[in-house]
Amino acid sequence: MQRDDLLISTAELAALAGRPDVRAVDLRWSLDNPDAGEREHELAHIPGALYLHWYRDLSDPDDPILGQIAPPERFREAMERAGIGDETLVVGYDDNVIFMAARLAWCLHFYGHDRVRWLEGGLPKWAAEGRPLESGRLEPPGGASFTPRPRPGLRRTKEDVLALVQDGGPLLLDCRMDRTWVETGAHIPGARRLPAPSLLREDGTLRDGDEISALARTAGARPDEPVVLYCGGGVSASAAYLALRSAGFERASVYDGSWSEWSADPETPKEAH
Repeated sequence: MQRDDLLISTAELAALAGRPDVRAVDLRWSLDNPDAGEREHELAHIPGALYLHWYRDLSDPDDPILGQIAPPERFREAMERAGIGDETLVVGYDDNVIFMAARLAWCLHFYGHDRVRWLEGGLPKWAAEGRPLESGRLEPPGGASFTPRPRPGLRRTKEDVLALVQDGGPLLLDCRMDRTWVETGAHIPGARRLPAPSLLREDGTLRDGDEISALARTAGARPDEPVVLYCGGGVSASAAYLALRSAGFERASVYDGSWSEWSADPETPKEAH
């Protein structure tokens, strides 16, 4: 995919205001308070944007590991409730702290919907440029029809990664933020480091393709070879997935359960660092 197929600038989004086939989605999220993002949305958001909640809207409530991608029917219902159909251009944004907009983009890619863009710089850049904000909540339009078309190759399971560790296979990259990496003190054996925040500039925009490629190559990745990404719960790994795809690494996939699932299983091998 080209960079323009994955990202959108604040100016480009502003130019699309009012179009019925465009849906902006606010995905702000706090690890300390799962409902904080929704409250912040009600106070101020990009005009026309709706809010989607990681756990309630995008995840599988029956999975013991919080945050695993929702099954097809549940995901379809969430998209249609948000007014997202097969022809909708979805623009996800967050606050550049937890990369939840990238998580939505990966989820949509997994379900075969490529008409999704990550807003570069997110809400902070939009607001800093003096662009309009509104408060309250909007009722999405009815009548949307979303068709899930899963792409299994984009999502890795614990069993996939266990086989990779035991028998060899694609490169495994740990994309956790530095704080999480240090606090846990362990990683999946054989994993190399590629922290997702290192792929973005301080203003929340993605680095140029050459810069991303250089960082990925230093970590051992090659554009023509598969690479499996993981983090704490599949969110930072989704940001790394989009970043790598923007730089020509087309064979990236995400271990959905990531460290949350791996560390919870006493039978999976861990390596101290």
